[in-house]
Amino acid sequence: MTLPVQSTRFGELSVEADKVLEIMGGLLGFSERRFVLLTPEKGPFHWLQSVDNPDLAFVLTDPRTVVPDYQVKLNRDEHERLGLDESPEVAILSVVTMHPDPREITINLLGPLVVNPANRKALQVVMEGSGHSTRHPYFNHGTPGATAGTGFESANQAAKKVSAG
Repeated sequence: MTLPVQSTRFGELSVEADKVLEIMGGLLGFSERRFVLLTPEKGPFHWLQSVDNPDLAFVLTDPRTVVPDYQVKLNRDEHERLGLDESPEVAILSVVTMHPDPREITINLLGPLVVNPANRKALQVVMEGSGHSTRHPYFNHGTPGATAGTGFESANQAAKKVSAG
C-alpha cells in the first residue's frame, strides 16, 4: 500500500507504507513522529521528511563519514524500545545543518538518530558526557586537499532526485 506524502521540497511523494519510520518520542523540539527517509542516487546525504508536516525535513548522514570511530552506546531501555533483541543491526544517522558556505556546515554528533531497519523504529539518543557537540564542523578545514564542495553539492542534488528507502 502506498501513502501520499506532501513535501514543500519534493512535492507529492508516493511512499510504501512499510517504509515509514516511527521516531519514538520524536526528535528533540519536534512533535512529529512519522518520517520517511529519502535517499539520493549518490552522495553521503539523506533527507528525513515528515509524513505529517510538509514543511519539516532534515538533512542526515552517517556520522562515521566525519568521525570514522564514532560510536553510540545504548542503555537497556533504548535497546528494548528499538526492538534490538530480535534484530541487532542498526543504522546511525546524524542531523546536518546546511549553510551556503560549506565551511559552516555542521553535524549533530551529540544527538544521533538510531534506526532499526527491521522494524522501522527509530530513537534520537542524547549522548551525555560523550564530549560530542550538536555543531561539530562537517569538514576538516585543516586537511590538505579536502573537497568541501563535493558533499555540499550532493546534498543539494538530493532535492532533485530522491527515492524512499
